[in-house]
Amino acid sequence: MLLQGFMACLIAPTFLGLGVLPVSALTSFEYLQITKYFADAFMPSGSTDLIADVNNKKAVFAEDVKGSIDIIGNIDGRDYTANFLLGLFLGAAQHPSLPSPIGIPVSYNVTAAAVEHNTVSAGIRFELEYPILNTTYPLELEIFITINEQKEISQYDISFKRWAWATDTIVPLLTPYMAQTLGMSNENSTVTLHQFLAFASCSQAMTYCNASNAQFENMSTCLASTAAIPTGEFYRVGENNLACRAIHASLLQLNPDTYCSAMSASASDWCVDRDYTDTVREDHFDEGFLAPKYITPENKKLVQDIWASSINSKLDPLLEISMSTQNIHSWDATFYATLTFVYFIFYYFFAKVTDLLFARFNRAYKDLPRELQKNVTMYLLTIVFTTIALALQLVGSPGFKGEWHYCETRCTRLAAVLTVALYIFELIFRFNMRLPLIAHHILTIFAVSLAVTAVEYTQHPGYMLSGIIWLFQATTEQPTFVGLMGYRLKWRRETVATILKISSIQTFVFKAASALALLVYWGLHQNVHYNSIDLVWSIFVWIIAIGLFMTQIWGSYVTYIIGVNILKKRRPSHPIRLESTDSSTFDLEKAQPVRSEQSSKASTPSDMVPLGYVTSATQNINISMSTFSSSIGLIPTEQQTVRYE
Repeated sequence: MLLQGFMACLIAPTFLGLGVLPVSALTSFEYLQITKYFADAFMPSGSTDLIADVNNKKAVFAEDVKGSIDIIGNIDGRDYTANFLLGLFLGAAQHPSLPSPIGIPVSYNVTAAAVEHNTVSAGIRFELEYPILNTTYPLELEIFITINEQKEISQYDISFKRWAWATDTIVPLLTPYMAQTLGMSNENSTVTLHQFLAFASCSQAMTYCNASNAQFENMSTCLASTAAIPTGEFYRVGENNLACRAIHASLLQLNPDTYCSAMSASASDWCVDRDYTDTVREDHFDEGFLAPKYITPENKKLVQDIWASSINSKLDPLLEISMSTQNIHSWDATFYATLTFVYFIFYYFFAKVTDLLFARFNRAYKDLPRELQKNVTMYLLTIVFTTIALALQLVGSPGFKGEWHYCETRCTRLAAVLTVALYIFELIFRFNMRLPLIAHHILTIFAVSLAVTAVEYTQHPGYMLSGIIWLFQATTEQPTFVGLMGYRLKWRRETVATILKISSIQTFVFKAASALALLVYWGLHQNVHYNSIDLVWSIFVWIIAIGLFMTQIWGSYVTYIIGVNILKKRRPSHPIRLESTDSSTFDLEKAQPVRSEQSSKASTPSDMVPLGYVTSATQNINISMSTFSSSIGLIPTEQQTVRYE
């Protein structure tokens, strides 16, 4: 049953995954998880094959990803993005003895993250190791990324935070080692840095740029071509300088055909001087990163060009609409989940099929009045779906040990929704429900609704555990309904009596334990009043728990009395009809007369419905019963004297 419940929890959201407004295909947690995968990709894997290492990690980017990095400019496409972002740092790990300004990532921490729909804003602080300096320095990236339904980064905007300050700190410490590598003095650090960047670029170019990719005849020619090229700044490595060439030189081993042209005197389109104003004003992205603005293929033409700008005196109302999905909650009076209709339709067809099968294969069912047939149908629905709800509850039970998982939360929520939908359907389906049963159902519906609201409002999973305890009030009544169904369908009276008596004891024990556990859990973990929802919860936990428990105690008592009384009756020698003095059919469940369609007409033996649990006919038998039930539909009523004739 646990396995069935778990599978139901997984399948139901997929099978019934209908939405009322455009929503993200992934959860906020999944977007955050993808952000972590992005950070993980910077970490060296220990592989000596740089090409394979980069290729294994570049799947985090979409094939047509569009991006921008403040220190270099626009970078589009999966390969260039992965080669530049990942290749720089993974390549540094393969040459730890070089005095490179690019350190080796040894750890990271996502210091900030905000998720709105498919947009993530995050800060990631890396610790970069510089083995030659025997120390580490931090590097913080500020990123905006959008993520598609395939869990790929489709857009990114990355800033190397305080990178100019970092290079001003780190590079002077490295120039003595650069001079040592070149075999020259470090009297002028500026000259040393220029010579080292030229040497590093030309060495890589002569190694990887051959044949049709060759840019220079020899090393001397290459070094001569760099004399007139400025050194540049490491926070402007996308411009026409040696810093740009040195950065791209480290990418040559990944794809010589693509990057060798960056080593030429002109640097092709890789290292190009940029204009500050044009760069800042450029709108490189398709959608931008105005996070709450949710863009779908249907609304794209309407909202994609809406911005918060000083040009407009007020925000466009369309922006409010596109942001509205984040404001929808279960307590919103304007929101009615379409999935509710699906539950009701599903219960309707299940009840219809049950009714047809009973009518076709069970004679006792066919002989029952229509209202009692509805009762039997509801008994079966309750048995089936409260059992499913019980299994879903048990799937979520590891939370009591502090083991929290999102799927378990969804299973618990589904158990609550199934129960509430079942009770609402029963309120509509059965016309002659009595006040105690109606009160029981309404209290349960209100309790579940309050618990769901509390979880949404507080984001505290403890309310989910309260819901699990509470739901035992509704999901452990199967034996009672089996007994009632057997009573109506005229099963062997000894069997029915045994079931009802056992179920009455079981119901009392389970309901008492549930109510007590709920109040104890509240006292230990929820007796706080940080805001209004805590106060409301504290008040109604007691009211609803005690109210439900009282109705269930009385229902257990009546169930036991019915089981006892069944064995006291004897079957008549011919079919008879149990009637009261006003000629209406007497209902043992409700312990009062129930008017039938023939009640206003004279009754004859041919149209009388046999009761089945009474036996003797030659004498008059007076029977007095006063019965009630909350969960089984009985109510207390004054004693009535009825006669078998």
